[in-house]
Amino acid sequence: MTQAASEFDPNVVKMFQEVWTSSLCQALKQISGEDFEARVTDSAPVSGNEEPAGVWTCFLASARLSGEVGISISQPDALLLADLLRESAPEQTAQLAGDLREAVAEVLRRAAGAAAKAFQSRLGEEVELVFGGFERPTFASGIGFRLELVGPATGPLQFLLISDEGLAKSAAARPAAFSVSPPTSEPERVNASPAPEFQGQENIGLLLDIELEAALRFGEREMQLLEILNLNSGSVVELNRRVNEPVELLVCGKVVAKGEVVVLDGNYALRVTQIGSPADRMSSLRIP
Repeated sequence: MTQAASEFDPNVVKMFQEVWTSSLCQALKQISGEDFEARVTDSAPVSGNEEPAGVWTCFLASARLSGEVGISISQPDALLLADLLRESAPEQTAQLAGDLREAVAEVLRRAAGAAAKAFQSRLGEEVELVFGGFERPTFASGIGFRLELVGPATGPLQFLLISDEGLAKSAAARPAAFSVSPPTSEPERVNASPAPEFQGQENIGLLLDIELEAALRFGEREMQLLEILNLNSGSVVELNRRVNEPVELLVCGKVVAKGEVVVLDGNYALRVTQIGSPADRMSSLRIP
């Protein structure tokens, strides 16, 4: 039998709520420039097949955490979320399909990326949250809660988050690895967490407007001069990277992130799946 949220370590439940509220606030601030507040409105767990129709996204946890997270949002709120990303007015008659649905997923991918970093900081080990598609979860939730996010000119946006029992148990395996405040009965408002600090941050503002060259590297291959001279239209050059391996993002010739190539508004884009801390990225670059 699946455990109810109340049967799990309350610190684990609280950690999940804090991480996701903060991460969703961060993602929404990135796309809108607004400071959002979030509060937990209901901690009663539900299964995915009990929730009314809307847009579901699924994220698969790996490494330190193992399990699945489902995030649901109603169609009107999903349209607003997509239009925030597109910087256009909401179109309530639009259909959640194709590019529009992908825009909703992109916002939640950003939140999942922030959540993975927050879990990693809390647990002290690597955590990955990978987008798993738009399928409605079939599991009964181990931890489930509803969030309401409100911005100065946006909202309220309502989200339902549910995780399977395995994810909650893997987080509870080392409760001493994280520290959260005791749970309270009152809804808690959470603002987006500040960016992590690193040595020399007091001077970083002087460099933030510098333009750097960025490129995607799909792979490499060493070729003889004769092979290069024999190239013509229709020639195929095989690279050393398989199709399921991540593409590398290079800045000033240094790898700063990895991810997968997507199409956004008719242009190629990179969805980041692996990235180091700001300190690691700064130390790897030689800014001209």
